[in-house]
Amino acid sequence: MPDMDHIERAWKAIEAAATLPDLLTVTIDAAHECGFAYAAIARHVHVQSGLMRPEVASNYPQAWQDLFNRRDYGLQSPILAACQRRGGAIRWTELESIIPLTRIQREYLDESRRLGLASGCTVASHMPDMPTVSAHFVVRDNGPLASQTFMLAILLGTAAGQQARTIWQSRHPDAAADLAERLSPRQVDCIKLVARGMTSWEIASVLGISDQTVSEYLTDARRRLAVSNRAQLVLRALKQGYFTLDDVTE
Repeated sequence: MPDMDHIERAWKAIEAAATLPDLLTVTIDAAHECGFAYAAIARHVHVQSGLMRPEVASNYPQAWQDLFNRRDYGLQSPILAACQRRGGAIRWTELESIIPLTRIQREYLDESRRLGLASGCTVASHMPDMPTVSAHFVVRDNGPLASQTFMLAILLGTAAGQQARTIWQSRHPDAAADLAERLSPRQVDCIKLVARGMTSWEIASVLGISDQTVSEYLTDARRRLAVSNRAQLVLRALKQGYFTLDDVTE
């Protein structure tokens, strides 16, 4: 089992990937070291963005890829559907507790087992007004998904999902330009207080506004800076010069 140094090297290689094929290659290489046979990265259907079919890159067996396309499983996949219902890390054994499975979705899982894609997990990332991005890992020889292996997949999947989103956004410069809106002064005030470790309720008390308003400011700021959580929001705002470390440590 790889140690954290391996994961750190893999994370850096993932962040350095400039194209989707490169990203898939380094993700697969890192996944192999963790006991996975296959990996995939997907961008989900998102009507508002005009994405009517999922985009999937994987090293899954060719027989599976042919079946996936022929039976239009991109719109029926229970794994992609579960990602839409719940973000974060999902063991495939949990699917039926997240969504009610249709007949076609059960057939999908049966075909997966037959082709050696039975055991695995998915890490999904949601962002406001943007397509869901997910990373998928298949355990070698359909073995059980051990807890430590699952945790490693979460780390790899988080990094791969973030980089995939960056790559996909770079292919759509108009959308990227829309996201590059400047933050308002009030949003910057909220982010500075987040950087100091404050909750929405505490920020609301300091600024004299409601905690719902704080949440709305921060949600819109994440959309504008194309990040998915508060930690990333603070880092992106720092990198773009909205404030400095001195502003939040004084």
